[in-house]
Amino acid sequence: MATLYLIIALVIAVLAVVFALQNSMLVTISFFSWTITGSLSLVLLATLAIGVLIGLLVLSPALLKKTFKSSSQRKRIDALENEVSQHRAKVAELQKPVPALSPPETQKLPQSLKKEGDGDDK
Repeated sequence: MATLYLIIALVIAVLAVVFALQNSMLVTISFFSWTITGSLSLVLLATLAIGVLIGLLVLSPALLKKTFKSSSQRKRIDALENEVSQHRAKVAELQKPVPALSPPETQKLPQSLKKEGDGDDK
């Protein structure tokens, strides 16, 4: 997409140069109390440049907002990816096989722990 914009900008620049070469007559511009005399091509190129600057100034708040929003979303994505990796590590740890325990040896309970009436004292 950037290549397309570059090509369009180059075409406009070439057209502006051709226009400047073909329109070299002097014109007088009056704005309030200011009067400026210059060639038609320079006046129009200056007007084009001023228009581009105004357009960039109009677009800059939206571009800045988009940049800040993108930055905050990138930070949020990084935090979520970190959280996911922590959860995956925890799941992997929980899924590890439990070492097999040897069967418990039958042990006799001490006499003091046996309940009365178990039937073992007969």
